[in-house]
Parts: sequence; C-alpha cells; structure tokens
Amino acid sequence: MPALRPLARSLPPLPDESLPGFLLRLAFRLDTSPAELAVRTGLADRAHLAVLPAPLLIRLPDTQRHTFARMIKATDAEMDAMLLDTYSSRYPPAQSFPNGRNGMVTHQHRWLFLHATRYCPQCLAGRGNPMEKAFGGAWKNSWRLPPVFACLEHRRFLEHLCPACNSLVLHTATRNTARHMPRWRVNTLHPTQCREFIGGKCGHRLDGDTATAQQLPSEYRKFQRFLLELLNPSGPGAVDVLGHPTSPAHYFTDLRTTCHILRTSWPNSRHLLRGRQLISLLAQGTDDSETLTRSTFVRAVSDMPYLAAQPHAALLLAADRLLRTDTPDTLAGHLRTLINEPELRPSKVSWARAFLDTRPECSEGFLQAVSSVVHTYARPNLARNLKQPVRKTRFRPEHIPQFLEDDWYQKYFAHMEGIATVHLRRTVALRLCQAASGGSIQKAADRLSVFLSNPAVTARIADSPKRVHRWARNRPDPLELETAIRDLAAELDARNNLIDYEQRRRVLSSWCIGPRPWKEIASRIAVPAGGYAPGGGFAIDLSDRKRNIASVILWTLITQGEHIFAPTPICDQQDPETQRKWRMSVDAVWARMQHRTTRPTDTQMITALEEYAAYLLPIVDRGDTPLLDASPWT
Repeated sequence: MPALRPLARSLPPLPDESLPGFLLRLAFRLDTSPAELAVRTGLADRAHLAVLPAPLLIRLPDTQRHTFARMIKATDAEMDAMLLDTYSSRYPPAQSFPNGRNGMVTHQHRWLFLHATRYCPQCLAGRGNPMEKAFGGAWKNSWRLPPVFACLEHRRFLEHLCPACNSLVLHTATRNTARHMPRWRVNTLHPTQCREFIGGKCGHRLDGDTATAQQLPSEYRKFQRFLLELLNPSGPGAVDVLGHPTSPAHYFTDLRTTCHILRTSWPNSRHLLRGRQLISLLAQGTDDSETLTRSTFVRAVSDMPYLAAQPHAALLLAADRLLRTDTPDTLAGHLRTLINEPELRPSKVSWARAFLDTRPECSEGFLQAVSSVVHTYARPNLARNLKQPVRKTRFRPEHIPQFLEDDWYQKYFAHMEGIATVHLRRTVALRLCQAASGGSIQKAADRLSVFLSNPAVTARIADSPKRVHRWARNRPDPLELETAIRDLAAELDARNNLIDYEQRRRVLSSWCIGPRPWKEIASRIAVPAGGYAPGGGFAIDLSDRKRNIASVILWTLITQGEHIFAPTPICDQQDPETQRKWRMSVDAVWARMQHRTTRPTDTQMITALEEYAAYLLPIVDRGDTPLLDASPWT
C-alpha cells in the first residue's frame, strides 16, 4: 500500500465535534464516501472493509491517531477532542477497556452511546458561517454521554429520533457484526440528513426541526450545567456525595449505580421518581418480571441509559437527589425500603449482584450506605458475591476481638435497650470482621474462630446475629445499630495502635496459670473465718478448680474473647463428670462478671488477674508464649 499523503483539502474540526461527525462533514466536502475517506486517512486498509468499530470512538492507537491528524491537517489536541476518552479522567465509562467477547465493548461502555446518538437540530444547523451553512454544524462528542441530555445554548432537551421516519439517529445496527456507520459507502448524503437504511432511504434533514422542541425547565437547566461542569477536565475537583467529598469520577459511578437501583426496584421506587415518560417506561418493563429479573440480559438492560433525553434526565435527577443528602444513612434507609420484601433481598436484586461482581470505584459515602445494607443481610448463599469487602478498611479481622471490647460497647452500644448484651457484643464483633474481610456472617464467625465442637452451643452463638438484626429492624430508628457500627469502624480506621487479637489467641491457645503465680493470686483472696463465704454458703475453694477459672478469666482479659472459647488445659485433664462441673463453675463466675454481681472473692481474684494481664500483654504482643511460672510477683 502506498504511503498516505495529507489531504489536499480539509476542514477545521468544530468545538466538541465527534470523529464520526467530522468524517461525515469532510466526506461531503470532498464528494466522497466516509468509507473511502477512512482509507485515505489511515483509519482502514480497504474501502469495502472500512468500518468504525465502537472502541475507535473512545480511543485511537497512538500511531493511527497521529496519522489521522496529519492527514486532515489537524493538531493532536484537535484530534484528541474528537474522541470520547477526553472525558476519561472524570467519566469512567469513557476510559478505554479491553474488548469483550466477539469484539463487543465491556459493561463499562454501556453508559456511552456508541451505536446511536442524541442531537440538537439547532446545533446541527450551525452558527451561520459559510462552512457550517454548507456542511452543517458539529455532531457533538458530548452528545454520546448519557449525562448530557440537554442543549443549554438553545434551552431544549436533546432529540434521538428522526421526526420523519422515527428511527434512531446514526444507528449502527446491521445484519452483520461490522457495526459501521449507516450508509457508510454513500457519498451523496448531507452530514445532517437521516441515514436510515433498514426501512428504506429517508434522507430527512435533521437540522431544521424546531417545532417539536421540548423546552428545558429551569430545574433541569441547572442540573445539566452542574453535570457539564463536572465533565469538564478543568471543572471542580470534588463534589459532596452523602456528606463526603469525592471526585467527579466517583460521583458519576455513584450516579450510574443509583439509576440502576431505581430501575430494578420499580415499583417500590416510584415515590422517588418524577416524570410521566420515565414512569411509563418503567411500568412497561415490569411485564414478566418474576421470570426475568434474575437474568443477565435484564440486568444489563436495567444498567443501560435511555436514549430518550427527557425520561433519562428525570432518572438522573432522582438519583442525584439521593446522592446529595447529608449522610449515608438517608440513602441506606431508602435502600432498605427498596429491598424490604423477600423477593427483593440482595440475593435476588440485580443491582446488588452487578455492584458486587464489578466492584466499581465509588465514593466513601456511597460505599458506607451500600455496605450497611448488603452486609447486614449477607447469608451463606451470597458468599460468592461477598468474597471481598465492599469497602476497604485499615483494620483487619485480626484486629477484632471475639467478644466486643467493653470500652467499645459502652461508648457506642450500651444505651441500646431491648437486646441481651451478649448477643449484641457477639454480633457487632462479627459485623466488624465482615466489614473488613467480606463474606457472610458465617464466614466472619469462622474467621474469628467462634465455632465449637459442641453443636448446641454453636447453634446458640449462630442465633445471636439473627436476634440482633430482627431487634434492630423493629427499633424506632432501624439504622441506629448500623450507624453505631459504622462510627466504631471509622474510629478503628483512624487508629494507629490496632491490637492483633488473633495473635493473642494463638499465643495463649494452650496456656494456663502456673502453680507459682496461682499461689500468689490465691494469697490475695481473703478467706473468711471458718472457711465460708460471707453470709454463709459454700466453702472457699482455692484448688485447681479455682485456678482453671482464673486461667479462663485471664484469657478473656487479654484476648477480649468469650469464656467458652478459652483453652482449659487444667480442666481437660479431669474425668468427664469433673469437667462438666468445672465448666459450670466458669459459667457462673462469667455470668456474675457480665451482670456486675461479683462476690468479694471474685473481685479480689479479678483485681489480681488484671495486674497479671498487664504484665503478660507486652510478652504476648511480641508473639512470645509466657512461661507458666512467669509473673509480676516473681
């Protein structure tokens, strides 16, 4: 093939002009077809194979881009402005991604109009200068972005259909997979003429229809200006979403996901939406919803924007209202309402599946709102979707004790009434682990090693999250628990001195108090005259039974775990009946500690154990196993 030579005549690209639109205008000026022009400018090798694949609307390879710019006598900046990836830093779907199966674009590109476009007839008519009078105005690049639904200059919604034949404008649907522009090899059509080819040639001029213009209300005009400022590479660097500043790229990802939520949760979302056309479109899509909502096809369709500008603008505006509230709790409350029926729980809701599968980069506020909904109801059948946490945390599962620290409990949860403390402290610990590691509640329990060989005890422990979640949903503020968990997680995220509780459990997995330290502890427990507890009762026992109890209590002080998970090497050496009785003794002391009803002898023992724990903590946190006879008193 001979070397390409720059064209003898060209056209200066218009502001915001798209690559297909420029080819249409230049081909018309040179009295050639867009297909032949693609060959002459290096976009294709042969005219009959000259196509404009969708990815080329987003980005051209560097060599091809430089060649095309040289052929049309344009600068690199003018060439870059004709491609969609000029918006990529602010609008993630405009980024270039590897093509999917059969050359199709990825799910990210669903939020680009690659196979049709919106348009403003008055913009296509041009500004009145000789060039635009002869060849028309620009087919704008920004018209292929779903957030651009209006022309602010002419104060009207954009169109997407030819008023004569009612077909999509510049629609690339063909009977093969080439996906080239319509009437790609025809050299007689004006750039602003309808190029409908399936139902027969139309040829209607699209640059003169103003009678059917849908005037733009001030609310939409203000919203469109806000979106255009965010799309502008030199626009604002941050926007507030749910009380947190975030980047424009994250905002547009949040906006897309929220639109998906509103569409897939119809009709529950009807009270959040306005616009007769939008409601009519959503109502039409509810047919056969029982059989279609779980299909991949319907999930994809629900995540695709409407080409019709007015209903899509109403959807975007409704989504923006949800995102611009002060706190994540407001959005979380709406999400709970939208999935508050059994058939709409996260395991069956397409937006949740899509969100967890793709893991889009969202704002912090949006992640907080979504994680508080998805993680709360994460059952084992969702484990495949929740293998990774919804949001990244600085704290990890090893920084979470099995039984929530008392200081954390008193600060965030002690005021909540109507639920047993033991259930609440168990469940919050599991929820924190779940937030850090992902997966279901059961996976978090396994990660914290809270399963026992005793099935009855394990079943009681597993019942705690169910009780707590049922109690939380019925409280005056159903989001109170979620808010407290999120606040505690935020505090842990801000800490630099996180404790490795998992290491503590591992180091003490077979440890107990030795005979010498126990002798010192026992000497601090005052035995009343006559050898009986104050007020009568059982005789004071300072034997190995009491040493076993003290070892368990010391383990809970260091690891912040529950007594039932503590190692009991002293008890394990006894016969089965003695083991049963000794475990009951441990349960009794633990219950008195939790209910603040300890006896004087209990208090004396615990005081000594707290002193012992302060001595052992530096040793254990280094990863060393303490000697049995090591103590602060020797």
